[in-house]
Amino acid sequence: MNVSDLSNSPYLASDDYKVGTQFPLLTIESIKMEDVPVPGKTSKTAKAVIYFAGAKKAWVVNKQEARKIAKTIGEDKAIEKTWIGARIALIVVGDVRRPDGTKGNAFRVHDVQPKESMPVASTPELKV
Repeated sequence: MNVSDLSNSPYLASDDYKVGTQFPLLTIESIKMEDVPVPGKTSKTAKAVIYFAGAKKAWVVNKQEARKIAKTIGEDKAIEKTWIGARIALIVVGDVRRPDGTKGNAFRVHDVQPKESMPVASTPELKV
């Protein structure tokens, strides 16, 4: 169990991990647009959410990190289909300015592997 298990949020939170924590390669299972809570506000904003095979929580991806993924996988308008099966590794970095002006931890894409470059059966079981 880790701190994120104590929350009922369906999303990964970078503050739940130490700076420098690197996730193993995660296989993208699906991508959906969802209304996500915004820290410090009562409203929600539509954001892209990536679900990983074998993971308990999803990752709310920002535009900067989506662009990193797109450089390797492709910028097809149907990313919810073309990115499925690709694998990415995330790393936690610190001292990042957030949209609300505060600073804290954030996820960054550390590695991207298109689905054509690896066997699908090699996806590890993950409990993030």
